Parts: sequence; C-alpha cells; structure tokens
Amino acid sequence: MLFPPRRSDYAICPFKILMETDAPKASAAAIVTGLKKAGIDFVATLPDEKMLELIRAVEKDPGFKHVPLCREEEGIGICAGAYLAGKRTALIMQNAGFLNSCNALTTTSMQFQIPALLLIYYAGDIGDRGFTTLGAVTEPVLQGMGIRYYILRRREEIDETLCGAQILAEDSKRPVAVLLTRSVLGVS
Repeated sequence: MLFPPRRSDYAICPFKILMETDAPKASAAAIVTGLKKAGIDFVATLPDEKMLELIRAVEKDPGFKHVPLCREEEGIGICAGAYLAGKRTALIMQNAGFLNSCNALTTTSMQFQIPALLLIYYAGDIGDRGFTTLGAVTEPVLQGMGIRYYILRRREEIDETLCGAQILAEDSKRPVAVLLTRSVLGVS
C-alpha cells in the first residue's frame, strides 16, 4: 500500500498499514528523549531487528554510556555494576532475551535490590506474525517474577511511561519493565 490508508483498509486490518518511512527514527528519538527525562545515563543493548533505530539513537547520543551486549544476562550484571557506581540504568532487549535473563534478574537485581529499567520488545504481541508462544508467556513470566510492567503502544505516552517506570524502579529497588510494541517503535 503506497498511498495513505483508507478507513476501510484500517478497519479490515490495522497492522497491515504501511508505517511512515521516518516512523522508526521518530520513535527512537522520542524514546531517547523519554530515557533522558527519566534520568537514565547508562544503557546496555542487545541487537534486535525491530529496535535497530532505537539502538542506533542510543549509541549516537553522548548523554548515555552505551554498552553493546552479546547476551542479555550479562547486561543484568553490567547494569547492576553501573547502578552501584551511581548510574541510572536501562537494558534494551527482546522478550526472548528477557526470558534468557530470568536467572540473572532473580539472583542479582531482585536479590540485591538493584533497580533497572527494562525496555523489552514485545515480540508475539497482537498483530505480530511469528513468536506467538513467546508473546503468550512474556506477561505471565513478568507477573510470576513479581516484576511490574507496562505496555507502551502510543508514542505520546513515552515520556510519562518511562519516567513513571524509572521512579517505580528506584523507589521499589527492583527492575521495572516497559514492553515496547511495534506501533510505538514505528516498525511493521
């Protein structure tokens, strides 16, 4: 679909509508701004296709110490160390990586009361082809671990959600997750 969608197109399947070409960059910029407003100054990331523009924006921003990762669970330890050194940390990963990092979250962040803002791409969310099982277990695992989480679907909610989640993480001394959907990332 090359032209703006008709109402009838959206009514049939809103997820098939072509995203504006600059949407991923605009969304990434908005998330970076939200992280800064939340006081985040240290970000660890693991590459993911849907979050490519976000990771690029974090990497280019001199306001963050950016640490690229090989595995998500190493990010938990790195963010814990950065927090103990006075940094406010965020970890950007996909929900499959979140599941891989459950042991590190439990034995490090939660046991030693170390806050972290977890920005998790919500693969398998409504309208997302593939990863349906992954999407089905993400929220129950967060609930089972006692990690508070928020689903971010609209760009205009980024600042409020990220700032609120960071306050909650600091106050509770626990990780708090924000699930990033395709719509908020501006990707198809």
